[in-house]
Amino acid sequence: MRRVQRVVLSVLAAAALVSGCGDAPDDGQWRGRIEVVAGVSRVISDAPIRHPPDQTADVNLIEDMVIDGRSEETFSSVFGVTTDRDDNIYIADAVQKRILKFSDDGSLLASVGSEGVGPLQFSVPVDMVLDDDQKLYVLDSELDRVTVFNPDFTFADIWSTQVTKPRRIRIDAEGNVLIFVITQHELIYKFSPSGNPLDKFYNPGEDLRRIGTFDQFIAYSDAAMETTVDGYVFVSSKHPYWIRKFDRVNGLELEFHRTTPFKVVPMGRWGAGVLGPPPVGISGGLALLPEGRVMNAIEYQEFEQIGLNAMGMPQLKMTKLDRWYDFFTSEGKWEMTAKLDVSGVPMHVDRQGRIYFVELDAGRIVRYRISFPRS
Repeated sequence: MRRVQRVVLSVLAAAALVSGCGDAPDDGQWRGRIEVVAGVSRVISDAPIRHPPDQTADVNLIEDMVIDGRSEETFSSVFGVTTDRDDNIYIADAVQKRILKFSDDGSLLASVGSEGVGPLQFSVPVDMVLDDDQKLYVLDSELDRVTVFNPDFTFADIWSTQVTKPRRIRIDAEGNVLIFVITQHELIYKFSPSGNPLDKFYNPGEDLRRIGTFDQFIAYSDAAMETTVDGYVFVSSKHPYWIRKFDRVNGLELEFHRTTPFKVVPMGRWGAGVLGPPPVGISGGLALLPEGRVMNAIEYQEFEQIGLNAMGMPQLKMTKLDRWYDFFTSEGKWEMTAKLDVSGVPMHVDRQGRIYFVELDAGRIVRYRISFPRS
């Protein structure tokens, strides 16, 4: 019944928007289109709330804390960050095969793991999540398994995902474990906390595209996945630009994006005499803020060919990289776009709404507080 009410409201909203568009003066309200396709609301934002489409909003990130991966206790390559109720920070180091635990001020508290296949060993630990009991679930993309730690960082359990190259792990509102897989990127698998397979969902139909360096590929993967305490799962794909919102009971409920000034498309082919491929557009780096806002990174990239490798394949150099951050309401309406002077990508949002960016090139993690312009 709740699902039917949502669809009816979406249709009414769409009718109101259509009747209010055209040459009407800018009254500061959202403008866009809402279509209902096969029971799913598709929110298409053509104009923002607070600024014209060719401008960006004054969103600020204030640096709050830095963990330097090149200090005495180093980390080499971070693809997973999470925090617990006490604001302790956990980092998955995929190169040094270990999990590091830091205090809220960035002081190292503990580390566990080494290279291998034993219970406390890893090959490529890429992502982590904590459940309501503060047990830490660590996902290994090479060993295709999950290692579970108790709140005191001691070993609790280990189980196979039964799928190849798992990339992201989250806990849903019912306490089940959700796993997204690179090689089967159209699916998200649901497990019980002990590893029993329960279900699978999400079929957006995108193709897996490898663009840029391996670090960029892993950092963005082909989708980002986040869950909410009220039972929703958000997924952002690399291309095309669609963010999908799943209800734990009714399945896919909402799709949304905004019209960008460039095409969000993968790298295409190019002919002889051309310096490089046509421009590339990427969506990803999804973050959910405590007040319900959805933050999503988009990139515009240009390349040129600088030669051929030993296999005769083109070697490319990135000549331009621009990144913006789109902000939406929880119902998919585009609020604003910001061009923030930060590097790296958002990897985690803690309970206080602080955002953790991983800067792969600089070898550090930076935590920011975020502020928005007043309405």
